[in-house]
Amino acid sequence: MSASSGDEGRSAPAPEDGAGAPADGAPEAREGRTARALVFVRERFDGACVAFPVAAPDAASFGRDDDVLVEQRLFLREHAARAQPEAISRLSFPEGTELLSVDVPVPRDDLPRKLRSETPVSFPCVVVPAGERAARGAPQSAPAARDAWVLVPSLGHAFHVEAGEPIAPAIRHEVRRLLASQALSTWEHQGLLPGSAHRLEVLHAPLPEPEPSGGRGQRGASAAERARRKKAVDALVSVATPLHVAAQRSPAPPPLACRDAELARLAALLDGDERLGVLLVGPEHAGKTALMQAYVARQTRLVYATSGAQLVAGMSGLGQWQERIHGVMEAAAALDAVLYFESLDDLLAERAEGGHVDLAGAMRPYLDEGRVRVVCELRDDRLDALEGRHWAFFAGLSRIRVEPLSAEGTRKALAERAERDRRVEPHRPAVAGDALTALVDLAERYLPYSAFPGKAVRLYEDLRTVHERERTAQGEPVTLGRSDLHELFSMRTGMPAFLLRDDLPLRVDRVARDLGASVIGQERAVRALAETIAVVKAGLSPPDKPLATFLFVGPTGVGKTELARALAGLLFGSPDRLSRFDMSEFSSEGAADRLIRGTDGAGGLLTQRVREQPFCVLLLDEIEKAHRAVFDLLLQVLGEGRLSDARGRTAYFHNAIVIMTSNLGAAERRAQAGFAGERGAAPAEEQAALDEAHYQRVVAGAFRQEFVNRIDRVVPFRSLTRAELSEVARLTAQRLSRRRGLSEAGVALEVSPRALARLAEDGHAPAYGARALRRHVEEHLAAPLARLLAGLGGEARDLTVWVAEAGEPEAPAEGAVVGRAETPALRLVARRRRAARAGQQAFGVEQVGDLRREVDLWMGLGPIEQLREQIDFLLTQLSLSSGRTRDRRQEIDAAALQAEHHRLSELWGQLAAAQEEMHGVEELALMALLEGEEVRELAREARAAWEGVRKVLPRALVATEARRDAITLILEELDEGAFDRWLAPLLRELPRRGWSATLHIDGDRGGPGDGAWPTSRRWGPPRSPVDVLEALDQPKRGFRNVLFRCTGAYAGAFLSLERGHHELVTRKRDAGAARDASGDGRLHVFVHFVAHAAGIAEDQWEHRSLAPPPAGSSAARRRGAAAREHDEVEGAVLIAGRRARLAMDPAWYWERLDEVALAHLLVFEDEGSGLDRSEYFSAGGDGAASE
Repeated sequence: MSASSGDEGRSAPAPEDGAGAPADGAPEAREGRTARALVFVRERFDGACVAFPVAAPDAASFGRDDDVLVEQRLFLREHAARAQPEAISRLSFPEGTELLSVDVPVPRDDLPRKLRSETPVSFPCVVVPAGERAARGAPQSAPAARDAWVLVPSLGHAFHVEAGEPIAPAIRHEVRRLLASQALSTWEHQGLLPGSAHRLEVLHAPLPEPEPSGGRGQRGASAAERARRKKAVDALVSVATPLHVAAQRSPAPPPLACRDAELARLAALLDGDERLGVLLVGPEHAGKTALMQAYVARQTRLVYATSGAQLVAGMSGLGQWQERIHGVMEAAAALDAVLYFESLDDLLAERAEGGHVDLAGAMRPYLDEGRVRVVCELRDDRLDALEGRHWAFFAGLSRIRVEPLSAEGTRKALAERAERDRRVEPHRPAVAGDALTALVDLAERYLPYSAFPGKAVRLYEDLRTVHERERTAQGEPVTLGRSDLHELFSMRTGMPAFLLRDDLPLRVDRVARDLGASVIGQERAVRALAETIAVVKAGLSPPDKPLATFLFVGPTGVGKTELARALAGLLFGSPDRLSRFDMSEFSSEGAADRLIRGTDGAGGLLTQRVREQPFCVLLLDEIEKAHRAVFDLLLQVLGEGRLSDARGRTAYFHNAIVIMTSNLGAAERRAQAGFAGERGAAPAEEQAALDEAHYQRVVAGAFRQEFVNRIDRVVPFRSLTRAELSEVARLTAQRLSRRRGLSEAGVALEVSPRALARLAEDGHAPAYGARALRRHVEEHLAAPLARLLAGLGGEARDLTVWVAEAGEPEAPAEGAVVGRAETPALRLVARRRRAARAGQQAFGVEQVGDLRREVDLWMGLGPIEQLREQIDFLLTQLSLSSGRTRDRRQEIDAAALQAEHHRLSELWGQLAAAQEEMHGVEELALMALLEGEEVRELAREARAAWEGVRKVLPRALVATEARRDAITLILEELDEGAFDRWLAPLLRELPRRGWSATLHIDGDRGGPGDGAWPTSRRWGPPRSPVDVLEALDQPKRGFRNVLFRCTGAYAGAFLSLERGHHELVTRKRDAGAARDASGDGRLHVFVHFVAHAAGIAEDQWEHRSLAPPPAGSSAARRRGAAAREHDEVEGAVLIAGRRARLAMDPAWYWERLDEVALAHLLVFEDEGSGLDRSEYFSAGGDGAASE
């Protein structure tokens, strides 16, 4: 029956007509008329088989041996029932057809010249006699008795052999001729390799009996059955993806390790006679989806994957979604297929389409009656919340708990996956065994928020993807080791490689030098931090606590915050990894709640920040001012390294360094901590010991003993000496000279030693340390310098500004004097320079490069990639529909596709053009630098192109959102006068943006001209923006809530980002214009999201999502984390719980809404932000007012 793939000279005849019985062993009925077909079966080395009719290679089946034959038999039966007789006859082959395997030397021209050789490859061939042939089993070199046709399945080629010509030589000649005409790649050569075995099978399919006169007979019944099944398949494919089809066409999925019990139970529930619903519940990334993929790979049932969003897509009319659910359930029942929902959360989400949408309620009868098979996935942290609302639906689901794997189980799963990847994906990088062990260790230690095995698998895939294009010197994929893993992990987390890798030494002196580069005069404090880092490096720090906990004590302005910032830059790659909390803001009752509790779905300020950025330095400034309840929370943070918020979500501090600062005891030590001449005659070491003893006593007396015991080290800071303050003045002046305005203008700043000493002397304030000195430098150096340059106007370029002490002789210098300025202490002289300095030129080129890299980063964001993919998809749809005869409805659909394609292409074109311009400008800047030419103009061009990208980017990031142009919100004024500063500017901005809005005022009873508006309804009749502006101008108004319905281009997308708490920080002189509850000049507005739609049907007005906020509940919303902080004092807007900051006057907030939206959208793209974009743009959205 089978021919050896490597044994030339042997052949396998086609089986006799009795062969090819069904998989269950029962011979197929042969009564009546049947069609006989020859099927080629090839067994792969992984045990799977590929089978197809010799005459129809495209109709291939993939799977287990028995399964592919059953599927081929079903295909032949369907084909015979509907095909024409001549098409059926093509499947049959004459007696004497046989399978031959012939070794053919294949030249490898794709290899390097030195490695080229002829590789023998066995080609299975089907030989079809054109008449009587020689007896079976004759040598392949024997000449054919009659003409014959030879089919080569692996090449899809057929050719004719004349009588008397030897078969094997003819096959070799023809195959080599065909391959020589093609330039095959390495992978195409590998595709020619045969399977482990191959054979021919003869299958029979019953032909339909002629229809008896006067009736349809059996053929009519078969046609009806086929039509019914086709209708069911069409209904499912319209809203679901057939996973069983994808599994047939794809390689076997990664092996499922340590899940035998779960897989067996899932198979038992789905493959039994009773149709059941199954719920896979477990933590995120625990392996629920992988478990389902393993079941699908068994190919025991048809499996269709869908979602709640797909089921209701486009179903906005009355009764449409109910009809779709009925059709999908009936189709699944007709095919006995499995419906798979990857997210039960999405299926049960509240939706606004067509009124109240209860998908679970519509599906429940089918589950209760056992008519469909359903599998759903759900995270365990969502189980209680959803089950309480949909208990009847959950009662019909059998639960399978998918627990996270242990570290050891994950190692086994990764090892099996890596072995499979080496076999199935030989063209991709492989990961060495020791790297897999280290990968699991890193995931276990540093990734606490995800479960095994998912977090390890994601890191494994990320590692392979980063090195996807790398090749060895021989052109082979690389094998990745521990160093590659540590490099990737360091890049993703910011942790330095010397902390991750045991083979890299940590030199305490070098760490101390790096930390002390930006901190003056605190050598002992710097050394203490460096030694503690060495403890962390050695792995001696407790695993269930923060990496380290410090208390910095000493006078203000001596470098405590600066040292914390330097530590964040050293350990985590950026000073921005410093998360600072001013504890003076948490001194009142309720302060602890603000740290762990939020409103409108937001987390606590502290827990949310650490969840978003777990690798950080956490700075708690002026800890002694915190409320006692805050210290109770810190006991848990410092002792157990974790803290749960009000929603039960745990924030882990294991990867953070906690630094607390305090000024306690500084006043008592001020006499000893002044200038060197005031410190007394005691040696420096003795003074340091006295300082440390003093602060240890103060700390022990000020804080509870259990709190002090959780601090790893109390680090004292001393006052700065005169020489150290001069050094601080020098560093401050140096930083001033590097500011962008001076660099772009080519202005150099030179400060004489006497001027620096004078700045240090005049700026010294013992109570405020270096902070007072920096303020003094800003007032007495930066401000006069700014006035001097501003007075020069366009002449303020390519200058050297020399700063000397008043009365100091002017040093001889080249260049004409173009300006002078004097203060009581300093003299400033500006001189013309002949050419821009190379350093400043290089700085300009670096600026251009930074802007270009940021644009490239934006173009690689997920929503931008999705935008490009959507353009390609629309282009494909338009191409498919062109040239067809279309009815009126199809013409409308085609026009809509064209309009959408034009809109997206216009956005993409603007982005792509600006990106190309950025690359061109950078090339010109590099050439200018090499040739000594000016680059300032190029820098301005680059910034203009960069600004152009920023203008388009907000719309591009939401362009593919289907619900971007309409929204309904409830606006709640928490403090009197807040609407005047927040809502009124928004209403005035609407016409400029082309947005239209309809508003309803809470408690508005309307008038005679408002028609028959229900008097029982809380919301008043519709009002225009002009009407509401007039109402806001009234001296006395009794409303605090407004229902806001808005439509316009991107109105829904941009205003959806405004949901939550808005805090308006006003100037003190404006305090009388508005009355705030706290009396601190802060006003509050709360934005409640209702729906991504502006229309409200008559029966929807009583929906709970449209109910005005209950009275007396505003206090909790006022205390919550702010989605926006409009700070008039600082001239800034803080976005998304202070995750982003824009320097702008809040009075221009609505005019610059695109910039605000862009900042918020970019926060979503930061994996560490903790914000989920889908919560703002999903089909269901929030759907209800804050409860």
